[in-house]
Amino acid sequence: MANENPQEKNKVEVDWSRRQFLIGTGALTVVGLGAMFLNEPVAAAVRSVFGQQPESGPITVLQGDYFYIPNYMTWRVGDQISMTIHNTSTTHFHEMQIGRGFNTMPTALQTIRTQFAEDFWDGVPVTITAAQGIDNFVTNEAKISSDVHPTPWLLTQPGNGGFSPTMKPGGQITLSFTVPNKPGIWHYACFVQGYMHWLAGMRGTINILPA
Repeated sequence: MANENPQEKNKVEVDWSRRQFLIGTGALTVVGLGAMFLNEPVAAAVRSVFGQQPESGPITVLQGDYFYIPNYMTWRVGDQISMTIHNTSTTHFHEMQIGRGFNTMPTALQTIRTQFAEDFWDGVPVTITAAQGIDNFVTNEAKISSDVHPTPWLLTQPGNGGFSPTMKPGGQITLSFTVPNKPGIWHYACFVQGYMHWLAGMRGTINILPA
């Protein structure tokens, strides 16, 4: 996590790293889920209204507590995409992973889903064209280049989880890429605080059509 002054830290939630999450989910998981499900009807209504199918070109994905707008997209292999991910929350960190299947981990209470098992971004050239309010950015196996210098966030390499930019409240990032030859159904989700954001409904679907 980037350095924060004490006042800023008091305004936002603690952004748990995956390692921290592995240490102590237990009772806090139950408490966190209870609090988030109070917002679930609102999040479900937003998701049902704002699901849409953006065309190729500029796309904006809004992150809220706990939903994405849109929650459904259709891309085509070879499309040139410029995707801006904007965290509209005033209190929560959020990320956006894209993948399929799940890595799981047993806990004392249940088996949890920690991230996608297959990372959509593996081997994909990605250019970061704009960024602000980034907490950390796991690059994994993507081929990253950046028009933003110096990079004002922590870039972490393979072995630290799937490709995922994590934004502070109000943060955003723009990624440019060509849709790779990976047709089929993919999913996107926020796994911040382990699987709790995902479970609360912060997830969507991408249908990638053949060229």
